[in-house]
Amino acid sequence: MNEAVKRAPTYSHFKHEQFPQTRLDGVDVKTILGEGSPVQQLVAAARMFDVEIEPGASYVHGLLPNQTLAGLSFKGTGGFILVPGQVPVTFQNKDFAIVQCDKEGEISIRAEGEKLRIFLIEVPTKVEYPLYDKRR
Repeated sequence: MNEAVKRAPTYSHFKHEQFPQTRLDGVDVKTILGEGSPVQQLVAAARMFDVEIEPGASYVHGLLPNQTLAGLSFKGTGGFILVPGQVPVTFQNKDFAIVQCDKEGEISIRAEGEKLRIFLIEVPTKVEYPLYDKRR
């Protein structure tokens, strides 16, 4: 069994203000996991963001090779995701989307209609440790 799986669980309480937040061109991004986040105890290589996008504005997310970006839209009417070289994919409120890249690129998420709020998590597409068996 992987040593990381054997680690004792821990709990830390963080306040909203402790998480770094940026605002640029109609896009607010709060980093939950990643650079500047107070959360430092994770073993998994994950990054998480709470993103709010004004109507007509776009959030651009750089994605490294062999990474997967998953997003859940939970406020607003939706928008579209643009992956370079592909047709834009539309989504609605409460839709879940996954983008995988085999080479480095930028993913663009655009809000349409009303302010969009989307939760994003970026994880490695493949890992070197066993994953939980979902069939149990």
